[in-house]
Order: sequence, then structure tokens, then C-alpha cells
Amino acid sequence: MKKWMAILPLIPMVFTGCAGNTPNEGPGTNGETVVDEIGGTITVVTSRTDADILFADIEEEFKALYPSVTDIIWESSADYNNYITTRMNTTDYGDVLFVPFSMSGEPEMYPNYFEPLGTVDELGKMYIDVTEADYDGIVYGLPTAINSLGIIYNEQVLQAAGVETFPTTMDELLDACQKIKDNTDAIPFFTNYEKGLGTWGGTLSSFGGENFKADTLDKGTAFAEGQPIRQVMDLFYALTANGFTEPDPVTLDFAQGKQMIADGKIAMMMKGSQDVKAIEELSEGNDIEIAPIPVQLNGKTSLAFGAPEVVGINVNSTNKVTARAFLNFLISEESDYADDLGGMSPSIADFTDEEQALFATNNIVLTAPPVTPEVESLYTSIANEVGVARLTDVLQHVINMGLYPDQYGTYEAYVAELEASWAKAVSEYAK
Repeated sequence: MKKWMAILPLIPMVFTGCAGNTPNEGPGTNGETVVDEIGGTITVVTSRTDADILFADIEEEFKALYPSVTDIIWESSADYNNYITTRMNTTDYGDVLFVPFSMSGEPEMYPNYFEPLGTVDELGKMYIDVTEADYDGIVYGLPTAINSLGIIYNEQVLQAAGVETFPTTMDELLDACQKIKDNTDAIPFFTNYEKGLGTWGGTLSSFGGENFKADTLDKGTAFAEGQPIRQVMDLFYALTANGFTEPDPVTLDFAQGKQMIADGKIAMMMKGSQDVKAIEELSEGNDIEIAPIPVQLNGKTSLAFGAPEVVGINVNSTNKVTARAFLNFLISEESDYADDLGGMSPSIADFTDEEQALFATNNIVLTAPPVTPEVESLYTSIANEVGVARLTDVLQHVINMGLYPDQYGTYEAYVAELEASWAKAVSEYAK
């Protein structure tokens, strides 16, 4: 079994002016100096407080491409969202910056703070996931990398259990867990009970497609068999009821779980591709791989991608040409930034034959697909009313039911209760 993730190469975009040109400068609308060719100084504001060496390498490579660039000033904050949103009350919040995800609820605000990068239609032909920060058909931020959600697994454990190829359906996944339980001493599946269950919200588009919220509203329930939330619930109930998970999920945290996968004491967990590298570094001789969520959608296995960060340009920047050149370099394969995040460049310009086959044979979905404001508002309101907006709460309850059946009601009764609550909320919001 081979890793299915690959770093996708990007042909650098062509910019106005040559790399060696001295930048032209002129007065801006408020008397400030405006640079209209690639050069000069830019400030880059990020949430990464752990990447000084990486940033130094990126700066060196960028300056080699564009010798007229005199300096890149790096600014970072661990409390990035609060830090940058406070700075955005002024015009001084860098030239290039990560778009705060807290703005996604008010996309109409993007034009006030960020330079338009192109249309969704134009950029959608060049990049994966261009709707993380868009408004009215215009893109204001692009992913720094594309990470995927999938099943991280220890290759040696699966081989020892007799699992020859990684499962592509939920039934096959449960069969693999049974083989691991029967033939090895490893725990088949790590729930990541305390910190990781919310991540399963990003898999719902794998189970139901990118329009799953609208489809759920049309159906009038979120808990009929085959619907996204129900499928995840069914999986966790089967995993726990059959003894395929850690015996006491509350006491096993994420750090311990990662180490146990690295050591071959746990076989599998669901997480993002960015976690593969971290687990590999903990492992001594074991192969740590990642596979798509084993669910069939439209006859293909789902391959779910999302952006860990989105980068944009300050609309008030006086050096937008250099800022755009840097943005494009940062998100390219050439900068190695995506690789550092355990992901791939968002570019789709230069797929290899293997990569083309990957995208042709899998159903590609976004972990956070675009949704109309009306659908998002109604779905969220109903989910909040029912108490399932936080998937963590639902899945923790299901895990408890599977592990401690004598202390909880039946799983069937719980599903019926949720269905009734959803139907009641739908009727209330229809008034």
C-alpha cells in the first residue's frame, strides 16, 4: 500500500516586470509611496511562531528569484485571530497575511480588507479550494496548502493482521478491524475521544457530497440511514460495540494515541495529512500511511481536501505587485511551505499521470464546501436546536453507548430521539 498524497508541482505565474528590475515608485492616494514592480520591502504576518528557519529559506529563495526585493519583514502571533483582527482596525496589518477564518461568517467584509485575487471561475481552473475566502464570485484568499482528511494507519500492523489493501467501504473497514483484533495485539481504531471527534465534521462531505447540508434540509432529517451524520454515528457505534477501540477513551489523549500508532500499538485513526509527518517522526521503523475515508460516493471513494490556512493581500498595501508575487511563490510547490504542513500545493497546473489518475478515480470533495448563506443559516439553526452542531457531543454519546450499554439507552432509541428533535426544529423554523 502506498501513500496516496502527492506534492503537486506549480508553474510559477508570470508577473509584470522582470526579476532584476528596479521597482518604480510613485505617490499613492494618501501620499504614500507605491511600488508598481516586484521589489522593495513587504511585511508578511502569519500564525506560525515555529517556522523561523523555514521562513528564512523561503525569503532567500524568493529574493533569488527577484533580486530587487530588499527585505521581507516576518511577524507572527500564536493568538493569531485576535491579533490580526485587532490590527485590521487600522490599515497597518502587513502586506501579505493569513485571512482570519473568523471572517468566513461575514464574507461581504472581505473587499474592505483584502485585495481581489481573481474570479472564482478563473482561479478555480488553476487551484484547488478557491472558495475559502470568496465573496460575490471574487477570491480574496488562496490556500497556503491543501491537506486532506483520511485514515492514518500503521502499515506493519495491517500487514500482520492480513489486510492486504486498505478498505474502500465502511464494511471493509470494520472487517479490517476484526482482523486486527483477531490477529494482532494492537487496538484497531483510536477514537481520539477528547480532542479529535469534531474533526469528523470535515468528513461529512465525503459521506454526502458537497451539497449535503442542502440535501439534508430537503430530506427533512439528518438521521435516516445513509445520511452523513448517521453514517459516522453508525461507524462509531459499530467500532465501540465490537471492541475495536481503546477500552477507556477518556484517559488516552491525542499525544499518547499518536505515539501508540507510531509504535504499532494502535492500527488506525482519522486525522489530517499534516499529522502523518509528526507520527512518522515518532516511529522507529514503522511505515505510517494515510488513505482516503473509506466511503463510496457516486461510485468512487471520497477524497476530502481542505485548507489549513488561507493567505491574502492587504487592500491598503503599497507594494501589491511584490505581495502578489510572494503570495504565488508561497503557495507554490517551489517554496516547500505546503510540504512543511504535510500537504500539497493547491495548484492543479501540472498533474503527473499518477496524480491525474488519483483525481479521476476518486470523488474529490472539500471539507468545507461553499454553501449559500440561506442554507448555512437554516442548517446551523436546526443543528443547534437539536444539539448536533458540535459533532463531538453526538459521537461521544454514541461511543459511551457502545462501550457501556448497561448505562445508556439503546442506540436505536437515541437515533429515533434525534430524528424527532430534528423534525420538531424543522417545523418550528418553517413557521
